[in-house]
Amino acid sequence: MIFQAGARPPIEGGSGVLGSVFLATFMALLDMSIVNVALPAIQADLGATASGAQWVVDGYTLCLSAFMLTGGSLGDRFGRKKVFVVGLAVFTAGSAWCALAPTVELLIAGRLVQGAGASVLTPGALSLLTHAYPDPAARARMIGIWGGFGSSATVLGPLVGGLLTERFGWPALFLINLPLGAVALVLGLRGIRESACPEHAATDPLGQVLAVLGLAGLTYAVIESAQAPWSSAGVLLPLLLGLGCLAVFLVVEFRSPNPMLPVGLFRQRQFAATTAASFVLGFGSYGCFYLFSLFLQQVRGAGAAEAGLQFVPYSLAIALATVVSGRWAGRRGHRVPMIAGYVVTGAALLAMLLFRPDTSYLVVGLLFAVLGSGMGLAIAATNAAAMSAVARHRSGIAAATVNALRQVGAALGIAVLGMLVTIRGAAVLADDIGAPAARRVMASGGADGLFGAGFTAGLHLSLVVAGVATLLVAALLVALPRAEPSEPSRRAGTGVKRQSAEAD
Repeated sequence: MIFQAGARPPIEGGSGVLGSVFLATFMALLDMSIVNVALPAIQADLGATASGAQWVVDGYTLCLSAFMLTGGSLGDRFGRKKVFVVGLAVFTAGSAWCALAPTVELLIAGRLVQGAGASVLTPGALSLLTHAYPDPAARARMIGIWGGFGSSATVLGPLVGGLLTERFGWPALFLINLPLGAVALVLGLRGIRESACPEHAATDPLGQVLAVLGLAGLTYAVIESAQAPWSSAGVLLPLLLGLGCLAVFLVVEFRSPNPMLPVGLFRQRQFAATTAASFVLGFGSYGCFYLFSLFLQQVRGAGAAEAGLQFVPYSLAIALATVVSGRWAGRRGHRVPMIAGYVVTGAALLAMLLFRPDTSYLVVGLLFAVLGSGMGLAIAATNAAAMSAVARHRSGIAAATVNALRQVGAALGIAVLGMLVTIRGAAVLADDIGAPAARRVMASGGADGLFGAGFTAGLHLSLVVAGVATLLVAALLVALPRAEPSEPSRRAGTGVKRQSAEAD
């Protein structure tokens, strides 16, 4: 490891490191969920279609997932402080861009900028904490606190988003990042010492470009397919581009001496299975979470603040279950909470077929709490399982890979499940008002009875797809052979401390 000339090796972290790292992580994770409850307001204000609303959420998630694996290696090569500060500045600038956006297209562009900046903040924060606290006990304690602080962003996201939207309007969701980002920048510039490790930094620019083009092309094609046939040029060409780039990406990664995606790890059966499970969890659960925000407001008629409050049982349950799962995995192994998490999540999604425009708040809140419990169990234990499947010195890249692919699953889940809602809803309404009018109703959204009936039918189809996929993953995990008895004690304890910080 090397350090910049004149700089001292990192020692116990001070308030500058902690303040900057904690604030940056909080903002990056908050912006994954804070926008969902504001989507109806954004649609009404900017005249956005259903696909435009999808891109407001998916643009951020797509860039976050596509660049996350590269984010850590950039810090190793060019300097952890430098890359972290640049990422923070990009994220804050993207927030200002979003707040001032006069059209949905410019808002989506701003979300892409935000996602690119956020992609280096989470891996960069973990790396900075690791080097600021050389003592293992102090480091583990601080990473645990950091993980809990990050989880609070998930808990607060829908509630804060709803309150800000209803009180000040949706631009306030992004304006709140400006003072937080400015404080984090000042603290980071003053308190973080520069460090780098270029000899261990893997660079894969071709793989990165192919990953971005592949995911973007595939996501664009899926979202647009709700409005145009698959055979149209606007859908078919992006689809072929995306699939082609992803195919070439896999070839490049297998041949690269420094791959962005650690393909060698997938030869280990447990790592491959848990990574696939993480992808499906992101696809089903996060994809449906996006739909729930629209269901609560555009179908049930809740305001933004009321919708945010209805997500509180989900948020609290996922935070509590993550802690329980992490402790269980560290002491007794990850298998039981991991399988239980996927079973509970899949069952909760299927139970949500009970959702109707007039379903009681008690039932909605209870099922949200069950879903959050399942996700919390699954996320923590899946990360622990992935890290216990690889050598200890590769646990960091293992956790980063699992989390990155979960975000990829989330991006595709929002696209695919949103497409299913639009197509199924239009098919249900077509018998009454004709196919062209049905497509217009589902594309424009609204709070009328026609849209509510179509959206509910589409939501039910998406819940079946997501729930069945999650239960199939649970069956796959049950079929996996048990790890050696020494695995949890040797590795999972270390992994859990790390995964709790990276879970979201």
